[in-house]
Amino acid sequence: MQTLFLDAPYTGKVELSPETLDYLKKKKYQTVGLYASVQFVNQLDRVREQLEKEKMSVITSKADRTQVIGQLLGCDNYHHSLNLSAAEEKEIDCYLYVGDGRFHPLALVYSQKDAPKKKEIVGNDPISKSLFLVSADDVKVILAKYRSSLMKFLTAKTLGVITTIKPGQEQFRPSLALETKYPDKRFYHFIDNVVSFDQLENFPFIEVWVNTTCPRVGFDDQEKFVKGVINLNDALEAEKILGEERA
Repeated sequence: MQTLFLDAPYTGKVELSPETLDYLKKKKYQTVGLYASVQFVNQLDRVREQLEKEKMSVITSKADRTQVIGQLLGCDNYHHSLNLSAAEEKEIDCYLYVGDGRFHPLALVYSQKDAPKKKEIVGNDPISKSLFLVSADDVKVILAKYRSSLMKFLTAKTLGVITTIKPGQEQFRPSLALETKYPDKRFYHFIDNVVSFDQLENFPFIEVWVNTTCPRVGFDDQEKFVKGVINLNDALEAEKILGEERA
């Protein structure tokens, strides 16, 4: 079946609310990392003008799997997903997200989960014309459980690898690297179109699950995995990640 995907841009006016601008000035941010969801990304020029008028510099980028500069995907939740250089990451004082809802900006929180110093995420909802803030405190419990699952993964001997056959999310071949990286562990691959969380309980011998589908499953759906779950990228670097946390 042929499928055609079309963008549905917001037709209203997109600009920063006075509340958002006042907050950025109050915090004395000089350089802002600017991103938006696909509905609003085509109108970021006006937002840039507002920031530059207040003497703030703007840094943005073309993130992984996006079509245009400045677009943010909710599943791009790793620090390298935004394709920023090390110098750009260092220069950014805060991230500014333009859009409604918290799903997309939470990706910026998760992308900083291993960073020693977290940068604030300031949200501006162009529909309600209001400011909202997103921080690590919003997902503190989830991140704590995720770290626990990561530690459990290192000692586990029997792992279940969840793979979807959905285009754009299928990562079966990359997941085979787990068997090379951890030859002393036994991996069982579970392949399906849709992940049914309740069906996972039928395999009690699995000690920890490794998610290779949308990375947000490993975070937002942490509560649905009785045995714990981590994402493929973190599984491949578990020792490094935990070692940096202890350093």
